Amino acid sequence: MKIWICILMIFLSHFSSAQSDGIFDKMYFGGGFGLDFDQNIFSFSLTPYTGYKLTERWSAGLGINYQFWQDKILDFKINNYGGNVFVRYRITSQIFISAKLEYLSVDFINHREGFYNLPVGVGYVVPISRIVSLYMIGQYDLFYDVSETNGAYSSPWILEAGFGFGF
Repeated sequence: MKIWICILMIFLSHFSSAQSDGIFDKMYFGGGFGLDFDQNIFSFSLTPYTGYKLTERWSAGLGINYQFWQDKILDFKINNYGGNVFVRYRITSQIFISAKLEYLSVDFINHREGFYNLPVGVGYVVPISRIVSLYMIGQYDLFYDVSETNGAYSSPWILEAGFGFGF
């Protein structure tokens, strides 16, 4: 699995650097992934996105979400999926603010239910090379309601981290 992630990073880095002036100079790509397992529980998540630089500081984009969770003791599997639109504003070269409207279709074993989330927050970018960077965003979901089921999130606070190419 790690080899495929490395190959993807190298490919996207080369693809981004090979483009000359045009639409691809204003586009960026990235995403996060998660993996958690022990002898009874296995979970995996993938959150790729693509963005477009509207100005030097403003950008907007689209993303998709996928989450898989399996409990071997209770013998069930859950698949959650959805999409989002986001906007980012760069305060400095490494600090940005972000807002995202997200829809998640959540599997509750006996039924599926859709949820909207509106996480807003502050992010930090750590450049690895001229094109590749790591990012982390601390967010608060403005749609979170403690008196209701909130889908895949158990808290209004959401921490997101991953790789970016060209942001």
